[in-house]
Formats: sequence, structure tokens, C-alpha cells
Amino acid sequence: MSHRSIQIKIHPWKILGKRLFFVILSILSILIVTSLPSINNRLDNSQSAWGQSEFLKLNWLTREKSIDLANVDRAVVRLDGYPLFALASPTVNQRFPVEQRVQGIENELSHVANSKFDPETLHVTATIDHQSDQPVIAINDRYLMTVTTMDAQLQGRDPQGWANQLTEILREALIRARQERQPQFLIERGGIAFGILLATIVAIRVISHWLKRLKLKQETIEAQLEHTASPYLDSVAVTDLAQQLKQRQKANLCDLQRRILELGYLGVLGVSSFTILGLVPYTRGFQSFLLSTPLQILAIVLGTYLLIRISNLLIERFSGFLKAKDFAMLKPYQRLDLRVSTVSQVLRNVTAIILVGLGTLAILSTIGFDLIPLLAGAGIVGIAISFAAQGLIKDIINGFLIILEDQYAVGDVIIVGKLGGLVENMNLRITQVRNNEGQLITIPNSSIAIVQNLSKDWARVDLTIRVAYDTDPDLALNVLRKLSQEIYQEYIWRTKILEPPEVLGIDDLEHSGMLIRTWIKTQPLQQWSVAREFRRRLKIAMAKEGIAIGIPQQSVVSSDPDINLNPLETQVPPDESTPT
Repeated sequence: MSHRSIQIKIHPWKILGKRLFFVILSILSILIVTSLPSINNRLDNSQSAWGQSEFLKLNWLTREKSIDLANVDRAVVRLDGYPLFALASPTVNQRFPVEQRVQGIENELSHVANSKFDPETLHVTATIDHQSDQPVIAINDRYLMTVTTMDAQLQGRDPQGWANQLTEILREALIRARQERQPQFLIERGGIAFGILLATIVAIRVISHWLKRLKLKQETIEAQLEHTASPYLDSVAVTDLAQQLKQRQKANLCDLQRRILELGYLGVLGVSSFTILGLVPYTRGFQSFLLSTPLQILAIVLGTYLLIRISNLLIERFSGFLKAKDFAMLKPYQRLDLRVSTVSQVLRNVTAIILVGLGTLAILSTIGFDLIPLLAGAGIVGIAISFAAQGLIKDIINGFLIILEDQYAVGDVIIVGKLGGLVENMNLRITQVRNNEGQLITIPNSSIAIVQNLSKDWARVDLTIRVAYDTDPDLALNVLRKLSQEIYQEYIWRTKILEPPEVLGIDDLEHSGMLIRTWIKTQPLQQWSVAREFRRRLKIAMAKEGIAIGIPQQSVVSSDPDINLNPLETQVPPDESTPT
């Protein structure tokens, strides 16, 4: 029966696209849901009641021409969580920072909004202060703020024109704040909050149900993988191996889907809570806090984690496609399996490091660090570190060359100098091997100059046996040839032995006997088990044929006829063998 007729059709686009569609759809859904509050906020800010949209566009185009932003501190004045306008002050002005101005204005606006004023009698005026020659804004003849030249330049306006615009913005903001504090408005928003709460409960229950199903599915797949796992690769059972690979891909996809649903679970809770906070003016201020540093940092962390998981899935799917292609070609030596596993592991580590680095830079930027001097300083520090960490650089370069040249991979058995063992882990810096005593040995890649790979592509049993000198050589050779054919024809051993064993012949003749050498070409890592079984059978066959193991011989000649040279008769009892 020819096993080469087996064909496995690999459809990379189906493998990469079919299930990833669910992943991408889930990500887009989460992004859309999480962006709804910001979209709603933008729509509220763009209404004509605020009277700002035209000026915001103009300000963005003109502010850099009017003011040096590098030396200016800016802060936004808010009422009930809604942004109204921005204030500016020089960075060097520490006596009266812009944050203190903003806090004073916001406190005064909150006092007016909670004072149950009559919108019909609300007067917001802008007059010129004769002492400072700057516009002063007052609410019902009560001082609110002074419009500075820098405030106006930040908006690309003259002080008087910007002050007049601010009076309209403040009046409409206070009227809106008064309307939102009416009982009818609060009752309506309470009903909306109740509806959002019910929808959140339903969504959480649905997501929890999906999570349970995915968890059960993943556990079932992993149990099947453990049940069908094989200690060695069998080219005859290639369809089973392809099925195992497909099951592993399903398990990885289930794991990613679970992570996405867990993020969706948190996203639903976060979005619903955020939306409920923004329904009434008394809690809307918390939205501004959440949208500032804490929520942005959390979003960056979750986004980085999600990108790492997606990149791991893509790397796993691509490596799985290469392995499946290797199975379909029915290669006798599954070297690509080890190499792809090693490269994918290194790629996952490198990708995770890059994404974590980018996420860290994004967090620093969110906190307020200027990345340009930071990156410039990092370049200088990098040069200094390169001189201090030359060994690390050598490790990375040599590790890259080891992987590129496929000198060895995870799962190989190697010998480096006097150290050796099974490669359990490797990256661009180190290689970790486990020796026969179970010790984990860590070897820097820069110290690996000459390496012996005992399991790349194929292996060989170099078996020698020394038989007694007076043994019939043809009989001894025939016993070895017969034993070689028997073990090769057995299915369980033929999957490990690549070619019929070669009995090379008599390699040496000495007083101790004849040295006969046999070569057995095996699958990688199978040379030791094959050698043990061959020696066991050889001992039985030699005993059956009466072939003795070679024993060193020595002739002793004596001129005294009275001396008995028979070894059996000249043995000395142990208790009488003490030398004198």
C-alpha cells in the first residue's frame, strides 16, 4: 500500500480568514461601542447652543501663528462636565497658574448654576477694565473672569471679540445647566439610566453564556489533543497529524475569542457606567476625569494586550499553515516542525516586546511626557548602553544567526563543549537545555561557537559488538543481518528506522575478539530507543547461537613444569589472597 497517495488540501485564506472574521468583527464592535460616548459628546459640543464649532475650526488653523504653544500652559473650563473654552498663561508664571484660574471660574459657574436663577433675568456682560485695559466678564454684575491677551491669542481672536463670544457661550451653558436641573429632566434621564442598566444586564448574561460555551469547547478540544497526542511523528498517520494541527488551531482561536469576550464584558460595564454618569449634571463631571489620564492608560493597556493576543494568533496560524503544508508534502523528516515552532516562539517574544514598548511610549505621552527629547535622550543612552552591553549584543546577533541558519531548534538534542541536553527554550539571547540528570543549563548564545546537533534531519545508531576470537565470522554476521531485517520489518520500529540497517562487517581483529559494526539510520531523537531494543535482541540471538562476547586473552610461558597455569586451578580464595 502506498502512503504517498494521501493528499491534504490546504486553503490558507480559509484558515486565516474564516475564524478571524469573528475576531475582527468583535474588535470593531467593541471599538464602536466604546466610542459612542465620545461621539455623543462631540455631537453635544457641536450644537449651535454652544456657539463654538466655527471658532474651534478657526482656532486650530490660527493658534500656532498667534502664540508660541511651547511656552504656554493651557486648561479647559468645564461646566457639568461639558467643555466651554480654554484659558492660557505663560509656563513661567508660577504665581497664578492656569489651573488655579480654571478652578475659580468653574466654582463660580457651579454656584450660579445651582442658585436657581431666572433665565429671563440672567445677564452675562463683558466690559473693559480701565486699569488693565482688558475685558472683564461678569454674571449678574458678579465678577467671573478677565479675558487676557493670551486667552484671545489662543483662540486666534482679539480680546474684545473673544470676550463677546464668551458671553454667549456662558449664557447658553448656564441656561442649559438650569434646564438639566429641573425635576422633569432628571426623571427622564432616570428612565434612560434604568433602560441602560437593563440592557447591560442582558448583554452581560449573553456574554457570560458565550464565555461558558467557549470554555467548554476549548476544554473539549484540549482533552482530545491530549488523548491523541503521539510521542513521535508518524508519516503514515499524516492525516491524523493534520487533524491534530487543526484542533490546536481551534483551541487557540477559542482562547482568543474568550479573551475578546472578556474584554467585551469589561467594555460593556465600562461603557454603560460611563454613559449613565453622563446623563445628569451632578455626575457628568466624573466623565471628564475618566476620559483623562486613567481611562486612557487603561485603554492603552487593554489595547496593547489585545494586539499581543491577535499577533500571537496570526503567528500561530501562519506557523500552523506551514506545518500543515509540510504534512501535506509527506516529508519523511519533520524538520520544519521544530524550526517553525522555534521561529514562531521568537517572533511572539519580539512582537510582545515591541508592542509593550509602543504601549509604554503611548502611556508616557498620555501622562504628559514630551517624547521627542525622551527619544533623543534614549538614542544617546542607547549608544552608551551598546558599549556597556557588548556581550548582550553579541548574544542577540549570534542568536539571530543560529535561528537563521537553523543550527538547532527547540526540541533538538545538542552538545556545546562539555554541556549537552534537550533544547527546551531559546531566544535571541540564551539557549536553555535539559541534561540527562534533569538540570536546566542556560547557555549565552555568544558562547556557542561549535555545536553538535544530534537530532537534525535524521540520526544514526553506531552499534559495535565484539565477539570471541574463535567465533565463526560468517555466523556472527548472519545473526546481525537476520536481526536487522526482523526489527526493520516490524511496524512499530519501522516508523522509527528510516532505512534497513547496514551490517558493515568486521572493523577490527584483536586478541579480545572481532569488532563488528552496524549502522541504523533513524528518525531524530529515536536513535537511543532503537539502540536499546537492538542490543536487547542481539543478546538473546547471540545466546541462542552460542556466540560469546570477546574476552581479552594473554599467553603466559613458563619453563617450570611444576607450575599449573590453568586459571581455574590457580584461583586463590578471597580470604587467602592478602598480599604479603
